[in-house]
Amino acid sequence: MKFYSFTLFFLISVASCGQTKSYDPELQTPDIDAAGMSHGYNLTPLGCLLWTPFTCSEINNGFNVQIMKGEKEISSVGQPYSELQKQLVFELQRNGTVNYWFKKDYLNGPMDTITLMDGQKSLSHTIFHSDEIKSRLKAFYTTGNWKVNFKDSTLTIDFGKNDFGLIPLQGKYTSLGAARMSFQQTIYFDSLVNGKMETFKKNINTYYEGF
Repeated sequence: MKFYSFTLFFLISVASCGQTKSYDPELQTPDIDAAGMSHGYNLTPLGCLLWTPFTCSEINNGFNVQIMKGEKEISSVGQPYSELQKQLVFELQRNGTVNYWFKKDYLNGPMDTITLMDGQKSLSHTIFHSDEIKSRLKAFYTTGNWKVNFKDSTLTIDFGKNDFGLIPLQGKYTSLGAARMSFQQTIYFDSLVNGKMETFKKNINTYYEGF
């Protein structure tokens, strides 16, 4: 009996990531072991941000909202993604601009069914960058911009003027790798507790993956 499995194939090379065909010290650092053997390159934080387009992680199915009082956690609950969050795909450009699109607008999507050697079926996912994706979409947007401070990990992603209700993402990346990013937005608010106003902190943690 045949069955379907789900596999992600990130078909990306250094040349296809849209940045350079050779070693770029702003995007990569050599991976050399103690014996002096080279094992290729590791991405820098900038390289990680530019490596793939991002979308909200389907594995997590939602974001986390954490309420803090000082260093004490008061609550931590999961919240489902909005339909807008689930649809959005964005790619940070090296020149500081942001390109974005929506999954519903794919004419020819990145998912494909392949047959393995044993006859089983598997879903493959190919990463397409902005210069490759335009012909596969009904609509493509280039109105955004972004900026980052690598000293304190602050990151702002602004989608520019739009009719979709997209607002700027302002916060910090708390974890960063090739095709993955944990992003935290922090809001302070006051609340009345036993007749006294106290200040609380809300952390909104969203997890992004390459798409």
